[in-house]
Amino acid sequence: MLELTDPLWNKLGDAQLDQDIPVLLAQLAASWDREAAVSLLWNRLCHNQECYGATYAAIPYLLKIAEPEENRRQRREIALFIGFVALCARDLHHQARGRQFEDAALQGLPETLEGWDRIRDCFREHVAWLERPDRPHDYEQTLPRYRRVLAIEPVNADDLEKILSIKAEFFSALPFIRALCERSLLENVADKEAVRYLLSGIAAADGLLSIARLLHYGDSGLFECASCGQSYEFIRFGERIAIYAEDPTRRLVRPADDKSSSDYHEGAPSRADGFMPPIAENDVLDGRTATLLSLAKHAPSPEPTLLLRHFAGSFVCCRCGVQGPIHCPL
Repeated sequence: MLELTDPLWNKLGDAQLDQDIPVLLAQLAASWDREAAVSLLWNRLCHNQECYGATYAAIPYLLKIAEPEENRRQRREIALFIGFVALCARDLHHQARGRQFEDAALQGLPETLEGWDRIRDCFREHVAWLERPDRPHDYEQTLPRYRRVLAIEPVNADDLEKILSIKAEFFSALPFIRALCERSLLENVADKEAVRYLLSGIAAADGLLSIARLLHYGDSGLFECASCGQSYEFIRFGERIAIYAEDPTRRLVRPADDKSSSDYHEGAPSRADGFMPPIAENDVLDGRTATLLSLAKHAPSPEPTLLLRHFAGSFVCCRCGVQGPIHCPL
């Protein structure tokens, strides 16, 4: 665990670049404020699906805040957040190539000095652009902030040892992230949206990243054939999930002619290229998927179970004809 007083926090970065993350973590640990927590978690530590060095360093502190039995509100907010981080942090293509997750780079946490310097490059470019006399005046207030970032001492070789420890600690924390998401799910089973997102967090912590991403999408989203890479869109209509093969000339098609959009507005999958077949009750499942299904059935709403039964299945690609799992790259 990176000490809150460690100067490395200043170098790790976050989305806003203007707040002291250790101070905010300490304040939330002492006195929980939901508005401040949402701002820290979703505006600074993970914004628009982007993770940063400070994101991973903060995880152990968030787990500690969520642990006490009486901290149920804190636990829900933190479980939703760290489950999403578990999904966004890793590159799904490493899974496709058979690499161990622990070998994969974490988004926003370079492991070389060159990687950290490339992060600074974007700030150098911004400063150079903002210092031009013809810059838009609307962006003047960002120049001092970018200059402060560049004034921070760069990551050095000694820092890299701590950064590798932060990475190792994140992977070691995945079982605890999973357990926290499950605990919060069982405390919030009546909230079908929370159940779906917490199932996604559990799947992500377990390494089922495609299922996690699909659960995060919910009733509509994108996936591709794991064999040929053909892109698809999916939309749920009642108890069926329709799939639509993306046309490479789609940009030239008028919106009124778009199959998925037309079906969505009409409320019927009359133009679908096919449907996701759900898994059957007697199918032999991966143990992780079977556990997810068992947890989903705790919810009064049937929707999380319905989605999971479809996302855990396979489909036949319209282009290559291969039957395989539903692949959902990040």
